[in-house]
Amino acid sequence: MAYISVGAMVLCGLVLLISAVSKARSGKDYAEFAASIPAFGIPAQWTRLFAAATLAAEVAITALLLCATVLMAADLNTGRWLATAGLGLAVGLFGVLTVAVWRAVARRSGAVCRCFGPAHMVLARRHVVRNALLLLIAVLGVATLSPGTVDPVIAALAAAGGAVGAVFVIRFDDLADLLVG
Repeated sequence: MAYISVGAMVLCGLVLLISAVSKARSGKDYAEFAASIPAFGIPAQWTRLFAAATLAAEVAITALLLCATVLMAADLNTGRWLATAGLGLAVGLFGVLTVAVWRAVARRSGAVCRCFGPAHMVLARRHVVRNALLLLIAVLGVATLSPGTVDPVIAALAAAGGAVGAVFVIRFDDLADLLVG
């Protein structure tokens, strides 16, 4: 079961890494992200704090998860502690983001998805589903963490599966448009 955790750590870590990089790669990208926050019902006076906290959480969780993945491959107990912390924080972050997106969609606020860079697509139910799936993956990752040794080859395959899953999550809107139109 630890291999499910490895896949979950890589998937969540890469998704959060790309999300953080897309927000922080330039001042303009960060400003556009921060400007999109009030549409989620966050009061204007909290926009800067919320933007900074979101970015900091994404960076911190990414560091925990990707370091834990490397350490678990070496079968170090430290890796399991980092994995538990990272996946636990990912559950919290994905939970908050799922609720925020759900509220924005339910209120028809016109909020746009700036999860992975500039976008002009208004949030829809499919974004709630995407975030709920990320939440479920993080929960599964926590639930399947177990002590013991891991086979490095199988762990590498699980990590590769997580990386492929991350690509699907990151390109979610493109895939949804392709399949649904």
